[in-house]
Amino acid sequence: MGNMINLDSFAGGALQEKFNIAFKEVLENIADPNTPHKTKRKLSVELTFITDEDRELSVVVIETKTKLAQSMGVATKIIIDRDGKGGIIASEYGKQVKGQTYIRVNEETGEIIEPSNHEVDMKGIKLVK
Repeated sequence: MGNMINLDSFAGGALQEKFNIAFKEVLENIADPNTPHKTKRKLSVELTFITDEDRELSVVVIETKTKLAQSMGVATKIIIDRDGKGGIIASEYGKQVKGQTYIRVNEETGEIIEPSNHEVDMKGIKLVK
C-alpha cells in the first residue's frame, strides 16, 4: 500500500510544524538542568476525524501533546526576626565563610564597633550581605 498522504505537507504543513514545535519543547525540557534527567518525556500526535453524515468529508483536527519533566524545587533559608516595633523582618541567609563571626555596627554612623569581650550582645547587630 502506498502513502495516502504526505505527512510533510498535510494540512498545509501544519502537521509537520506542530510536531516540530512539540519536539523542540521536549528537547528543551531534556536539556534543562532544573529537571530530573531520569524522567521519561512523551510526545503524542493526535488526529481527530469529524465526519459528516454522508461520510464524504471529514475535518481532521491535529493536536500535539507533551508530557514533560517538572522543574525541580529550589530551597533556601531565611532568617526571621522582629524589628522591635511589632513588625516582622526577614532576610535570606547566605552562605557563610568558615570561621566568620558577627559584627556590631553603630546605627548612627555606620561605623563597625569592635567587640570588647566574647559576650553576645545583640544590640546593634545587622545582617550584612
